[in-house]
Amino acid sequence: MKKTGNAGSRNTGIARTGVRSVGPYSDNYTRSQVQEPVPAYSGSYTSYRTRVKQKRQKKLKKLAVIAAAAVLVVTFIVLLCAGVFQKRYEVTMADGSVAKMTRKELISELTVDVFPEGIIINGISVSGMTKEEALAAIKANQPERPLEINVTLTLDGHEYPVDLSSLPIEVNDVEVVDKAFNSLIPTGEETPEELVAMFDAREALKKTPATYQTAYTPNTADISTQVHGVLDPLDREAVDAVITGFNAATCQFEYTDSQSGYDIDIDTAVNDVKALLDGGTYVGSVAVNAEITEPSLTSTMIQNEFGLISSTSSSTSSSNASRANNVATAASSINGLIIPPGGSFSFNGTVGERTAANGYQEAGVIVEGATEQGYGGGVCQVSTMVYESAVKADLQINERHAHQWPAKYADDGCDAAVDWGSQDLRFTNTSGYPIVISAYHDSSAMRITVAIYGHKLDNGEYITFSGDSVDTVEYQTTYVQNPEMHVGETNTTRTGHNAKTATSYKIRYDANGNEISRETFTTYYNVINEEIEVGTLQDDGTQASFDPTTGSVTTTETTPSSEPSEETYEDWEWEDDEYTDDEWDDSWDSEDDTYEDY
Repeated sequence: MKKTGNAGSRNTGIARTGVRSVGPYSDNYTRSQVQEPVPAYSGSYTSYRTRVKQKRQKKLKKLAVIAAAAVLVVTFIVLLCAGVFQKRYEVTMADGSVAKMTRKELISELTVDVFPEGIIINGISVSGMTKEEALAAIKANQPERPLEINVTLTLDGHEYPVDLSSLPIEVNDVEVVDKAFNSLIPTGEETPEELVAMFDAREALKKTPATYQTAYTPNTADISTQVHGVLDPLDREAVDAVITGFNAATCQFEYTDSQSGYDIDIDTAVNDVKALLDGGTYVGSVAVNAEITEPSLTSTMIQNEFGLISSTSSSTSSSNASRANNVATAASSINGLIIPPGGSFSFNGTVGERTAANGYQEAGVIVEGATEQGYGGGVCQVSTMVYESAVKADLQINERHAHQWPAKYADDGCDAAVDWGSQDLRFTNTSGYPIVISAYHDSSAMRITVAIYGHKLDNGEYITFSGDSVDTVEYQTTYVQNPEMHVGETNTTRTGHNAKTATSYKIRYDANGNEISRETFTTYYNVINEEIEVGTLQDDGTQASFDPTTGSVTTTETTPSSEPSEETYEDWEWEDDEYTDDEWDDSWDSEDDTYEDY
């Protein structure tokens, strides 16, 4: 049989691979071909094997390169940790030459158990000694105890002796040894630059030694006690002037005088006395530092910088006697009130509940849009004057309520309504100084005035407060039938008021009247519809027809009696106590409230 080279090669290859075949197709030649198909390539099988070998070799080389790089990285890290690549710093040796050291090397050189070269205590060189050895050498040559300790404190030309003679004194050899040893020993927290400085200083000691001297001295606590005993009575805080009242007649503040303070640096004095004794000087003086401190509020400031900040007044001429009484009573509760810096004011909290027991009378008040009689009617005029003055004094307003309709005694948007238990006027004294409220009612001039006195605004500045408004909704009229009123009679039970939007302006001016700043505030007054009672009772006792939409009344005809009355006009009798025309007018003018009073 003729053999072909390719077929023989393939068969041989298949046979060889068939030996390795395992699994479900290992005994089946056809399926073995499916399991291990002949790769698609051009050339002999030997060429294929060569290419596979080359790929493996490339892969092995790549792995070798990666392994070598990893070894280099690990080696670098090890060397870095070993300090091979650590930064080195220049240091100056004792002979003036320059060397380089790492931070680790510097710490190692400086951290020793014995004194470095160039340390002398009490004339004894302790170089190379441990602390214990140095202390023993010093104790063996300790100087004699002083016979006298006499230290004086000098302050503003005066001398104050400090009695230290009764205090136990001890030699400070342990303290001096510790100080000399620890001065050039690192703690491990120093920067490299600080370590270099310490090393250079230690090297410099080899040419210029450092000398220390022990001394007999009381301990620091005892010295502090004695020095404080001398200086504490001289040390005092500044005392502010205190406003105690206000003289309404002279418009002047009443106050206690201020006092300057004297701030003595006692801690430094203690340290200076200790240093004097530590230096072996037992007779001498120590200068004490002190400065005069001024109070934040002086008597001169009150005299020159305090005065009237703001004032607001309005007429009470339309008030009846009861309302005028209420205005005066509320004003007297506020008059002379002193509010400290940061203190708060509450109108209700200061004036109290408006009751007969507190001196208030019934006068017109607003209840649910209508006016009626109630205790304390009229006090809102006082709260409004307080509000306007507080705004003009540049104080912080915390609570304020508008009336149900604008008040006649203030610009629209500038009023402040109060009601016990529900509405209050509150503000905080943010001036930084005490203020005084002056409030009084002039019964002869019929005028209420509220003024605020305190530290005047800077540089002659002043503030104005005004307002205006525009109507937004017109009120409507509601008619209500009153069957007990005669036809033709009407009674307005609630006055109508248009809805308004008011804008108030807080304007700050300089001393020359130039505007500096402006703040605006908006107040809304809701519409209040008018309500009118209309009588529908006819003369015969029957009711006329009533139209609630227009308020018109239509009377009905009645059949006259068949027997006319015999009574004539001349038969009417007038009672002696009836009012005359003049008496009627006087009664109306003296007691009834007008709209402007509410």
